[in-house]
Amino acid sequence: MDLSSFKTTFDGVLQTYVHGKIDQAKALISDKKINTFIDYITTFIFSGGKRVRPYGLWVTYTWFGGENEKAILNFGIIFELLHSMALIHDDIIDQADKRHNALTMHSYIETLLHTNDTPISHAKHIAEGQSILLGDLLLSRVYELRYKQHDFPENLLWEARKNVHSMIEEVILWQMIDVDMMISWPASLSLIDKKNMYKTASYTFIRPMLTWAILADAPEHQKQLIIELGKYMGMTFQMRDDYLDIIWGDKTKSTFSDIQEWQQTYFTNYIFEKWTAQQKELLQSSMRKPLDSKQIQVLQEMFEESGALAFGKQSILEYSQKAKDILAQTQLNDEAKKSILVLIAKMEKLEH
Repeated sequence: MDLSSFKTTFDGVLQTYVHGKIDQAKALISDKKINTFIDYITTFIFSGGKRVRPYGLWVTYTWFGGENEKAILNFGIIFELLHSMALIHDDIIDQADKRHNALTMHSYIETLLHTNDTPISHAKHIAEGQSILLGDLLLSRVYELRYKQHDFPENLLWEARKNVHSMIEEVILWQMIDVDMMISWPASLSLIDKKNMYKTASYTFIRPMLTWAILADAPEHQKQLIIELGKYMGMTFQMRDDYLDIIWGDKTKSTFSDIQEWQQTYFTNYIFEKWTAQQKELLQSSMRKPLDSKQIQVLQEMFEESGALAFGKQSILEYSQKAKDILAQTQLNDEAKKSILVLIAKMEKLEH
């Protein structure tokens, strides 16, 4: 099953669960305005997203002979709800207005409050507060599902639950580092590397794939290969994401969002490590403020002329090749390897 087909299957399972829990929450609240906020969870979760995390779980589980597809799909809901929670909170931190071409949770709530004669400054504060709580509501469901009695041997479930908890703790702690990097300038390459490892590689690939290797009772040496595979897939994914932000390759995100949100990446580090004092000053003066098209063009030319973009392209190819080399060492069947190779190939594409 390729990623697109998996998404169709998984979304059916996810929708049933999400709709049921939303109805449960709305019945408890019985407040028309608050229930409108809760309803938007459905729009937020299903407005986009590739379902990479549960797909990695499913593929890895079936690789190692797992046959309980229903149980694995239900367990996979954990990762998608955790991801949605993290995105809601992340959008508030980054002050993002849209995600996947839909309003972010706090932006949506703020628009509703404006129509109710709430002062604009107060509406923003209330909208952010309500969004944080909606993210927390999703996190409560993550823990509910984590401790639910799924149809797997208890010893494997215990190890898988520990792995999920490690993932939750890692992504929260490294989000704290990410926020601190907004005022710690410039961040070292080693810090950026670690942030990408725990916020992207571990969270998106390693922990989800390792969870299913655990539930499929894979050999220990194969689990170690999964960790290495997930690491390099994650580094490819993050480098590509940062690259596309500079060249406007991702139309679902705000233009040049990393610079405007003071996100330090491999590319900003490249400028500060290898480029001129004048260019360093230009970059730093452009961070965390709205940029017009002319300013963006100047910065794009700087990243091109400095060699940062060429460095990024080369790094993407090197990371993806390492992932392919490790994949070849796994004891996975040809069909499973093909599925991962297709995913890696998509991460190598750098078109506008």
